[in-house]
Amino acid sequence: MTRTTRPALLVLLFAALALLGALAPSAAFADRLPAILKALDYVHARQQNTGGFIDASAADSPNTTPWAILAISAAREDPTDWNLGGRDPVDYLQALNLDTAAKSSANTPAYYAKTILAYRAAVESKVIIFNAGTPSINLLERLKSYRSDVDGHFSPDTAGDRKLYDISTTTWALLALVAANQSLDGDLVSSARTWLVAAQNGDGGWGLQTTSATSGDTQSTTDQTAAAIQALVAAGVSPSNPTIQRALGYLHAAQRANGGFAYSLADPRSNAESTAWTAQAIYASGQRPTDAGWLKGGTSPLAYIESLKMPNGSFAHRKDADGKPVKGLSVMMTTTQCAIALTGKPFPFLLAGRTFTSGYLPKITSFKPGNGAVFSSTNDVQVTAEYEDNKHGTGISTAAVRVTVDGVNKTKKAKISSSKLSLVLVDLSYGQHTIVVRVADKAGNPRTNTHTITVSYSPGAGVPPPGGTPTPPPTYRPPSTPGTGGATPTPTTTLYPTPAATPVPTPTPSDSGTVSGVPLAPGPSGSPEPSPSASGAAATSGEGGGGSAGLLGVTLLAMLPLGAGLSFWLHRREAEALATAGRGRLLAGGGTPWQRLKGRVPGLS
Repeated sequence: MTRTTRPALLVLLFAALALLGALAPSAAFADRLPAILKALDYVHARQQNTGGFIDASAADSPNTTPWAILAISAAREDPTDWNLGGRDPVDYLQALNLDTAAKSSANTPAYYAKTILAYRAAVESKVIIFNAGTPSINLLERLKSYRSDVDGHFSPDTAGDRKLYDISTTTWALLALVAANQSLDGDLVSSARTWLVAAQNGDGGWGLQTTSATSGDTQSTTDQTAAAIQALVAAGVSPSNPTIQRALGYLHAAQRANGGFAYSLADPRSNAESTAWTAQAIYASGQRPTDAGWLKGGTSPLAYIESLKMPNGSFAHRKDADGKPVKGLSVMMTTTQCAIALTGKPFPFLLAGRTFTSGYLPKITSFKPGNGAVFSSTNDVQVTAEYEDNKHGTGISTAAVRVTVDGVNKTKKAKISSSKLSLVLVDLSYGQHTIVVRVADKAGNPRTNTHTITVSYSPGAGVPPPGGTPTPPPTYRPPSTPGTGGATPTPTTTLYPTPAATPVPTPTPSDSGTVSGVPLAPGPSGSPEPSPSASGAAATSGEGGGGSAGLLGVTLLAMLPLGAGLSFWLHRREAEALATAGRGRLLAGGGTPWQRLKGRVPGLS
């Protein structure tokens, strides 16, 4: 082998090793992809029309949205693709008064730092961090204003001894400075890096701050130690450096039998957030959480995180002694941190692309009857729908399926499964009806479809020929009095003379109406009913069916020939049918008594 080929081979060897190193996190990412995408399903459901995200418990978009952006970007999706209501998460941040949001947070400079990380994870150009929010501000300059000119550390307390949350704030500041492409050898990064190394506790960990009136904030925590490891490695400290090795030793001591990590050495229970931060620190140190050195009882930190998955895609804070999930203060915070850890990315990271972008809403694949359907031969309608969630989603929630008809919830009468519903609507009224089917996945992402149908069939009404106009159901209209544009029906045959001494009263309009000159009294429901005089012999006097006129009518009837008697009977049936038709009553099998009578007696109209 010549001297000239040896360097070339070495270059190829290093390139191959680098490629293998790059592929290892990708393989791990693919293994965790289902859990990651289900977590994003939950995050999707928290997005608002502003483009920002709410927390299910705190509804705090300014603090929640940067974490959502980081989780989306870590999962190799582009946050600007998450467009809702015409706005994406970056639009939301750009519309915010970031100074107000930062000052309302628990740590103002840390908020500026997290927002820088979010912008850099969502937008390829770093220029946006110099023109962020409304009104436009320079986030880097805002962050630097909380830096100590003496030793280069950062703290939200600019007026006092500058010890408040100095470790936590400096950690976030270092991550943001690296994300903003500040020189690792420049004073900003190097002085903060040196200060943070010096702030390490004797047990290898870091607390929230260097001094405190109480010892609580100075004691080492898993979360802060893991964050400091990421910040120092990003700022140029080698993972083999004793500072990093002592810190990894602290994390090892905080690992519990279930593979997870407790908040501190004194805490016996693992939790999701501490385990997520530690997983990122392990990746930052060049190791993997699935390596043998990080297994407990064969369980890795990532497997512990996945054991906390909820059906809706979120992650629980931990499990209690009975194995039941325990929620933390912020479900969104827990979920986004777990999703980031499962992707294998330590802070800071840049936009990775759109490799795995996918739809997140469920689909209604079938919905019958179709929109615009017309029912002309029946008013009983069968409603069916089939639906499914997106390929990597959380699945359809049967409890969230809804079906309404004309705004009335009919869900309880429907048969519902995780993939279909069926509902029989009986005796729908004549006219148009709106049917709405709504489904949602277990994360809370909804899909709604609306169909409008027409029922042109009505019992008793004529059925139109194909393409014809349906005959509307019969309606009652009171007859007009003479001279008002209509005519009052009167008998065409006089059966007996009216005595001269008892004049026939002139029919007058009333709410009860008249049939053949016989007044109708309102029935119990307000519908016209025949008066008592109409139920016996046809009376035309003002004394009902009694008196000498009634006696004369009976006598004359007995003397009439059979044909005249039949004529009288038919006219009486006609009056009764007209009175019943006035009430619009339908008989079994369709039609009113009047329609039935017309069909049996030719020429009657």
